[in-house]
Amino acid sequence: MTTASYRNRSLLIEEGRWADLLALAADGDETVPGERRELAHLLAVQAPPAVAVAAAELYPDEEVGFPGPLWEVLAQRPWRDLAPHLTHPRVREMVAQTRVLHGEDLRGVLTAEIPLVLQPWESAHWDPEWDIPEYHSTGSAGSQMWCFPGWLIEHLPGGVPLPEPVAIEAVDHPAVPVLAGLNDPHRPIRAYAFRATAWATAATIAADRQTCRAAEVPFARAYPHLLHLATGFGPYAVAEGGGQATGRLAVWRVLRLMAGGDPVPAFVARLRCVTWRRPGEHLCYLYLAMEDPAQGLTWAISASADD
Repeated sequence: MTTASYRNRSLLIEEGRWADLLALAADGDETVPGERRELAHLLAVQAPPAVAVAAAELYPDEEVGFPGPLWEVLAQRPWRDLAPHLTHPRVREMVAQTRVLHGEDLRGVLTAEIPLVLQPWESAHWDPEWDIPEYHSTGSAGSQMWCFPGWLIEHLPGGVPLPEPVAIEAVDHPAVPVLAGLNDPHRPIRAYAFRATAWATAATIAADRQTCRAAEVPFARAYPHLLHLATGFGPYAVAEGGGQATGRLAVWRVLRLMAGGDPVPAFVARLRCVTWRRPGEHLCYLYLAMEDPAQGLTWAISASADD
């Protein structure tokens, strides 16, 4: 941004000329679209609700962008402040889902395909102050890493070596490609479905099986990391993935496929999960086998990205 345009913007902010700033964001110099996007971000953070919403709706279909999708920036504010001004269906949906991740209960306020309140297994280990970026006028703070089981494996009772692998039957299941597509396809993410237990699956797919440590975990423990994985974040990422609401929608989509028509909460409640970790693992990784005893199936994901 040029010195002159920066000074002009600063004067407009000091004078509270939000409508003029919005006009610049909407109809500014076409040769510097990045400046217009930066200004829309600033308005989404600082401007009164009506102007903030209008700025965010200049980019209604944005899924990825630094320092974050504008609907996620906007959703730092309570739903009641934003709702009267939201006119674009996509922005409204994503703001609502983000507010749910902030802990708001929007049941009865509007309708959506995905529940508008966090389920107990979602909220058990989800921390909005840590798991959602904090946005300020020039950028963001926070880093949403997927790192499971991370340090947790050393603090779980029953951490043991993986058993010897046995022959198990692979299954062509529609959830597998969706699991595999939860993150950037250029990163090494592998997904599987087997007619087997979670322990047998883990023993089959784990690299360095002889040195791994493994343990059973509640699905709720892994949920925040699956959500972050599904946003597209990678190593060292700040808020340049697809936003946390994008991750929640993607995780619910894959859970519905895995549940095979059963309600997702009931399906999650009966899952038996096994996680494992290789020695010296660092940065982004997620190893999880999810067994549904009712169907006799286990789905697994093995994801790792170092740079």
